[in-house]
Amino acid sequence: MSAPFSGDPATYSGLIDYNTILPSIDILDFIEYNGFTELVKRVNIMKQQLTELQYVQLAKERFFSLFTEIPFVSDIEIINTGFKSDFGDFRAIVYFSDDDSAQDFIVEVKSNGEKRFANLFRMEALQHHDNVCYMLIAPFISEASSKLLRDNKLSFLDLCGNCYVLTRRMVIQISGKPNHYIDRREKRNYFSKTASAVSAIMRTMLDDPDKMWRVKELSEATGKALGSVSNVKAFLKDRDWLEEQGQSFRIKNTRELLREWSRDYLKRDSIVKEYYSLDSVPVLEDSISRWSLAHDQDAVLAGFSAAARYTPTVRYNRVNVYVKEQSLYEFVKDLELEPVQAGGNVIVTIPHDDTPCMFFRTINLSPVSSPVQTVIDLYGMPNRGEEAADAIINKIYNR
Repeated sequence: MSAPFSGDPATYSGLIDYNTILPSIDILDFIEYNGFTELVKRVNIMKQQLTELQYVQLAKERFFSLFTEIPFVSDIEIINTGFKSDFGDFRAIVYFSDDDSAQDFIVEVKSNGEKRFANLFRMEALQHHDNVCYMLIAPFISEASSKLLRDNKLSFLDLCGNCYVLTRRMVIQISGKPNHYIDRREKRNYFSKTASAVSAIMRTMLDDPDKMWRVKELSEATGKALGSVSNVKAFLKDRDWLEEQGQSFRIKNTRELLREWSRDYLKRDSIVKEYYSLDSVPVLEDSISRWSLAHDQDAVLAGFSAAARYTPTVRYNRVNVYVKEQSLYEFVKDLELEPVQAGGNVIVTIPHDDTPCMFFRTINLSPVSSPVQTVIDLYGMPNRGEEAADAIINKIYNR
């Protein structure tokens, strides 16, 4: 092996970032380990469901590839049966050229690296108090799983080589490698503006956050198919956003869910128009509220304007409002607003469908967007938008 470093190997015992020094090992073309060779085509590995044994084999290959590139690793031993019979798909021992001691690894392999599975691994690994390094390997490790494992000083590795390995000898960090094992379209479909059915189901659950739902009941409440509700339930469960009691369930970890929702939701541009008015913010908001009450709630205060009604924590100098497209002309005319290219003090958003204004609330005679929509919008706003969003979550969602 040609070592990428020169000099004393002990020099590299600290934090090691292999993003730029590890060669790209394409295990999607060939898997070769202990005499086992299997041709795996990339297009198939994306579409077919591999067996548990195949995932374990891929994990062994990736583990072996990672550590053989470290210059002061002299040998790697893979043992098929972990010494803890109830935990770990295989055991590995890594030997060092400059140290008589070796590092034990117990590796758990999962076909899914979402947070629910990472959390199960965490609970099991933390029961053991020894010098073993516990590692989770999965085709893809989600961002939430990565943070959970790092926070608990546990190691992980995905099948494309991204990893965080923490031992008494070293820390290895690799990130940014494209992952060929996950279809990100699923997540975008669930959280994008176009996923109106999914959005309606989750908004219904969050409108009454303490209520325990059943699939049939939620289907009837939303008018969505049983299959759609079941799919949303599975989506939430995999990401550890679902609390279950028998056949009943409700959303948990709401802050994390809404933050993730906002990231994808805000990727697609909305129709936003800016206007200017000589009136002050309080006068404008009062006028908008009175206009909306007279026009079948066709305008709903949003963003910081809505946040001020839930938890007045942030000062602001612009009014945010949702206005239905068919009422926009009359709204602008009645409130005597002047369109501007920039610097307006009234920001009007045209809803892409009915979901942004679902479950709007009336607070002190002002119609305001729901807590869910307000938080999603605030997470995408500068000038302390995140602070205002977190204040609403702390007040309304206690899980």
